[in-house]
Amino acid sequence: MLNTILQGIIQGLTEFLPVSSSGHLSIFQYFSKSHTLETGSTMTFDLILHFGTLIAVIYYFWKDIIPYFTINGWKDPTRRKIAWLVIVASIPTAIIGFGIKKYIEIMMTKPIAVCCCFLFTGIILLLSEKLKKQNANTTTLPQLTYGKAIATGVAQGIACAPGISRSGSTIAAGLLCGLKGEEAVRYSFLLMIVSVGGATLLDAYKVYKIVRDTGHLPEDLIPSHLVVGALTSMIVGFLSLKFLVYIINKQKLSYFAYYLFAVSIICISLIEFAGM
Repeated sequence: MLNTILQGIIQGLTEFLPVSSSGHLSIFQYFSKSHTLETGSTMTFDLILHFGTLIAVIYYFWKDIIPYFTINGWKDPTRRKIAWLVIVASIPTAIIGFGIKKYIEIMMTKPIAVCCCFLFTGIILLLSEKLKKQNANTTTLPQLTYGKAIATGVAQGIACAPGISRSGSTIAAGLLCGLKGEEAVRYSFLLMIVSVGGATLLDAYKVYKIVRDTGHLPEDLIPSHLVVGALTSMIVGFLSLKFLVYIINKQKLSYFAYYLFAVSIICISLIEFAGM
């Protein structure tokens, strides 16, 4: 149970902060010897944790989301434009995600590859912060072009790889496209609702097929642990999201970059020189 709570905390802290939740979970599972790629249980548990943070972001952006469930909401041209921006960006994300799915599963058990992706994320964060300081971003989300939405979707697709932050990549892409800081965060997490929501549904279907064929869940999947993990990631994730909005407005993405550089160096040293 302690391992479950720890993974829920890691997921909640790192899903919204631009440091890659999947990369941190992969590293944690490597050092705690809890990887079970052969049974698929690890990927299922990871997506359950993502589901917890998905609930957190839906709650946080509830005022943005609820109008889409009303007729009047869809009559608003600004809201329609935002919806299309999310849809357009999600297409290249889905294509890339499905295309590299097998490689993602392999990378989840390769901590050195994950650490290299941490370094890549850190560099992207430093570059985006530097460019943002040089250029005053004034674009609001409805003013974003569809071409820039596609570019953001490509960034999110590449971030399917563990160690490359989804939020970091999409926020950085938004900033580079001229979006205001708070608008880049808003767009990033509206995209997350679609991408993580879709991945969660796919995983739920996989679990359904396992239960249908075997009559029970995989033996190493404990339902109570799944619930605790989801609740932990949801609560911690909500608090992390509020903290991220504050950091973005203060233009301090470099803090996360230096953190990723430190984690990469420490983990590579432990693996290569300490034999862990």
